[in-house]
Amino acid sequence: MIDGYSRRHAVSSVTEISHMMNFKHLLMLALCLLALLVAPGSGRAVVLDQDTASSSEGVRAVDGGRAIRPTFVKITAAPPARVAQIRGTTVELECEIMGSPTPTVQWVHGSGQTADWEDISVNVISEDTPTSVARVVTRLVIDRASRASQSTFTCIGRSAGQEVSSSTTVYHVDGVSHLGNFSDMPLLRPAAAVDSMFKNLKGARITLHFKTLFENMGSTVVLPCKAIGRPLPEITWLNEEGNVVGSLQDPRFRTLPTGELIITGLRWADMGSYTCVAKNVLSKDESETFVYPIRPN
Repeated sequence: MIDGYSRRHAVSSVTEISHMMNFKHLLMLALCLLALLVAPGSGRAVVLDQDTASSSEGVRAVDGGRAIRPTFVKITAAPPARVAQIRGTTVELECEIMGSPTPTVQWVHGSGQTADWEDISVNVISEDTPTSVARVVTRLVIDRASRASQSTFTCIGRSAGQEVSSSTTVYHVDGVSHLGNFSDMPLLRPAAAVDSMFKNLKGARITLHFKTLFENMGSTVVLPCKAIGRPLPEITWLNEEGNVVGSLQDPRFRTLPTGELIITGLRWADMGSYTCVAKNVLSKDESETFVYPIRPN
């Protein structure tokens, strides 16, 4: 649970930096801090050694010269509980999870089988550093409906031994004329139709990214951007001015072949929004990540 000192420190931080940030930055930061302040009170605390502990947002000193950092994981935007899908269409489920440290996120099918078979995209990320706080967005893309009458998919988030989950039951129907029995639930929006000459191709779609990330200055930051498509989309990262970000522009920035943007030695000046662009011959998709460097005391 965030104590009084941490709340005052968070508010003070916003005041100190307001003259250095535009309205968009302030809005993004306010939303992130609000989520931190209302984090569930049942959060655990990770004990950090004095030599390695960073005294930043949410870190408290305790007896014995040690420091503890409150941890939490919460679903900030859950997928719908029940939806209908017309067979033969491509549909998506989206889940947003926030946690400290950065949570792992995963989709599973039914009683626990990882949803990683053909025609379904699944994304898993791992906790990279104990000092980060991240809001993660993941999408499950289902290319074809099951032959079964219904399927269950569960979004799971884990961080520091804590776990949250949210399940969706997908009811599979043969066509619009069969939707009468499911009028009380949303119909998953199908993907746009593709010309028959491109039937073996799939448009670009980003299936995992950070929405926001808090990380200590000096750290190495990894911003994921996983995308699907056929052919596999090319990934490009842009800064707020719309310019390409990479090692040619700054040796501290580089994009991996798998799409992640690496920022080495995070600086205060690196604060801002970074846009991932995934593009193939059919289409392109974009996602935005707001990075907020934390200044260790």
